[in-house]
Amino acid sequence: MSRKAKGLDAVRQRNMLKKSMLGSCKKYAEQLEKENYELKNDPNTVIGQFIGKFRELYSQNQRLSTLSAVLIQKLEGKVVITKEELEQFQTKMINIKWELPEGVEKIEDAKEFTFSFETMDAPEGGQPVVATETPGVTIEPVDPEIAGELVEEAAVVGEGYNEAMAEANPEIVADPSKAYSE
Repeated sequence: MSRKAKGLDAVRQRNMLKKSMLGSCKKYAEQLEKENYELKNDPNTVIGQFIGKFRELYSQNQRLSTLSAVLIQKLEGKVVITKEELEQFQTKMINIKWELPEGVEKIEDAKEFTFSFETMDAPEGGQPVVATETPGVTIEPVDPEIAGELVEEAAVVGEGYNEAMAEANPEIVADPSKAYSE
C-alpha cells in the first residue's frame, strides 16, 4: 500500500469516527435543549418564575411606552414636565387602568380605549408582578422598582447556591485562593 493510500485511509477512519460521534452529540444536544425549554417554561421552578415575571414586565413596559408615545404625539410631539411633577409619584404604586368602549367585548374589536390611573402608597418590600392583560378589571399595581425586587430574588437564589457550595467545599470557603488552584 502506498503512502498516499495510507493517508487517505487514516482520513476516512477519522471521518467515520466523527460521524459516529456526531449522532450521539446531536442526541445529547437535543436532550439538553428539551430540558432547558422545560426548565424555563415550568412556573414551579425559580427560573420559570423569573422568566415569567420578566416577560410580564417587558410586556407592561412595551404597553406603557406605547401609551406614553401616543400621549406625547397628541401633545404635538413634545411635553415639558417639571422635576416636582415626576417626583410626586416616586413613592407611589401607579395602576394604569384601561377600559373598552360600551358594547365592545373583545380587545380586537375596539377602535379606541379609555385610560385612567390611580395611585397608592408603595409598600416597603415592593409588590410582585401581576398580569395586566384584561381591560376593565382592576389589577393590583406594580411597584415601579420591581426590577430591584427581581434582583433581590436572584440574590436570594444566589445565596442558596453559595451556601450549598460552601457546604460542599468548606476548604474553599476557608481559603478562597484554593478555588483558583489545581
